[in-house]
Amino acid sequence: DRLTKMVHLAPCTSSCTAEQTARLFFDNVVRLHGVPKNVVSDRGSQFRSKFWEALCKLVGMRVNLSTAYHPQSDGQTERTNRTLGDMLRNFAGRTPLVWDTFLTAAEFALNNAVNRSTGQSPFFLNYGFHPALPVWRELEVNVPAAKTFAKSFLSRMTDAKSCLDAAQQRATDYYNKSKQDVVYAEGQMVLLSTKNLRSFAEGSRKLLPRWIGPYPVERMVGNVAVKLVLPADMNIHPTFHVSLIRPYRGTEPVANANNTPTAVKPGPETWIAGKQKEYDVERVLDYRTRRVGKHRRKRTVHEYLVKWTGYSSEHNSWEPARNFSPDMKPLLDEARLRATQSQ
Repeated sequence: DRLTKMVHLAPCTSSCTAEQTARLFFDNVVRLHGVPKNVVSDRGSQFRSKFWEALCKLVGMRVNLSTAYHPQSDGQTERTNRTLGDMLRNFAGRTPLVWDTFLTAAEFALNNAVNRSTGQSPFFLNYGFHPALPVWRELEVNVPAAKTFAKSFLSRMTDAKSCLDAAQQRATDYYNKSKQDVVYAEGQMVLLSTKNLRSFAEGSRKLLPRWIGPYPVERMVGNVAVKLVLPADMNIHPTFHVSLIRPYRGTEPVANANNTPTAVKPGPETWIAGKQKEYDVERVLDYRTRRVGKHRRKRTVHEYLVKWTGYSSEHNSWEPARNFSPDMKPLLDEARLRATQSQ
């Protein structure tokens, strides 16, 4: 829940169908809270199916899918999944075959913990009180099974709390270790990530670089954003989060005698009228294969290391075979043969 941060967990498999997913959702969420007005989900096939689309229309529920380029738009779920993953790894390290029996205790621990953004626990925000915690009492009972059940339940609750504390501490340590105040100076040359630039041609044979530029920095916007001086024909907003910027470490001069930014020769990753420019291949240096995808959807990708005409070796890049035009086949075959013979 986006307001109270309440979490509900249910075991399932990656082969879960759209109908099975809907049943889990109604049994574990709608049963307790009613039909939500809006749901943010990832782009899994279950949530893009005709069944799910029709069901949402029938019950008056609107679904927003996270974008392909920015899955963090469902960041709350992503963070919860990371925390739960850490908790399950801690628990499953001791009893890997019964991880699903831990979900009930994990859900209770997550909902009973004070959330940093709200200052309250999800339980308190939903119900207005904190639930009573089970307390072990050293009593003599004549039903051993009841004693075993109570001990087992309390043990899982204790494990869940300790696993949650450990996961939160790891997240805090990682954040403190990795967080750095990134500051770019006015006029500094930087590269821009193409991660969220929609105007790149997708699925074509043109090259799709990860970074374009370099471009001069106009100024910092607060502590987490940078405004760049971009060509007018790019037709995009010039302010970007620092995670989408990295320093340009080229050897070309980046300032003139007046110490103002100059038009630095870009690498093979520039823009022309909002579309990507093609570049000449000087040499194909190497060949490799990579396995991409997950589980049964894994596939082999053939990639070639390219030296670009007129650019230094720092601009060399691995490019998938689909990015080359048919007339490049002899060069690709030669590089592949060299790589195979050297193994």
